[in-house]
Amino acid sequence: MWLLLRPEAKPDALLAYLSEKAIPAHALQLGERWAIEIIPNGYLPEAFLRWEEVEKVIGPPRGAPLVTQWKGELSLGAWQRGKGPLWIAGPCSVEEKSSLLSLATDLQAVGVHILRGGAFKARTSPYAFQGWGEKALDWLVEARALTGLPLCVEVISEKHLSLYAERNVDLLQIGARNMDNYWLLKETGNLGKPILLKRNPQATLEEWLLAAEYLLLSGAPGVLLCERGIRTFDRTLRYTFDIGILPVLAHDTSLPRIADPSHAAGHWRYVEPLALAALAAGAEGLIVEVHPDPLSARSDATQQLTLSQFTALLEKANSLYTTLHPISPA
Repeated sequence: MWLLLRPEAKPDALLAYLSEKAIPAHALQLGERWAIEIIPNGYLPEAFLRWEEVEKVIGPPRGAPLVTQWKGELSLGAWQRGKGPLWIAGPCSVEEKSSLLSLATDLQAVGVHILRGGAFKARTSPYAFQGWGEKALDWLVEARALTGLPLCVEVISEKHLSLYAERNVDLLQIGARNMDNYWLLKETGNLGKPILLKRNPQATLEEWLLAAEYLLLSGAPGVLLCERGIRTFDRTLRYTFDIGILPVLAHDTSLPRIADPSHAAGHWRYVEPLALAALAAGAEGLIVEVHPDPLSARSDATQQLTLSQFTALLEKANSLYTTLHPISPA
């Protein structure tokens, strides 16, 4: 933030005052007048206009400048951006080692790029299955070693971050419940890993992008923005999938756009049409819940696809993507 002083004003008294308040500042002479650059430390621009020496406050950048100006690249397994949709798939919760390893092998064989799986689960009811924690993380690491698939695992608490760092989790997920948990965003960004950020079902676009700004500002090399449905008056589906937000994201930022049809649908029957609609609207990838036996799943049983259902979706979605984005001949 800059304080532009009036032509006759000198900066000395203001610099002394700012020093007393522990506000970092330095003065710069602009021709015959002075300006002071400060880090406001929570002060609003209007507060500095109370000083007679200050003619104008040039405030900090509004909005999310890192998000809107991001031009980076992300390395996510075998996925090449623009060559096809990114596929992230796996069970809602990691429930058993043998079934996870078998499913991971099958998913790798059909073309999935990243294996997802919940180790620590945030659940609405305290009596619901909360995940196997560190044990599940170790099973996921073993699945990565077996298949070569990078891992996408949700972070729900700062105290777990050291566990994720030790196991070099490839893609960290911030769930919808934690999108506006700003301390968690900062600490997760500090790990320097790409992050999949799900939109809170109550969040506006601005709030969502500012959450991504926290992550980029804290050191994340990139953020995958994941639409997973918003809460409206209609509860026919689990959430209302905001299909219109995808082309808006494409206009406002070059960060990758991902869709989660599983949580928006809440029922396996509607996952495929929502997934195809998301790709048609501009999603660059999909994160889909897949379980070897959904009837026995301990969380989100209704919305998880079987391997055969997922394979059928993947084939249709890849075909649709090719139709929408034909590759020009060399």
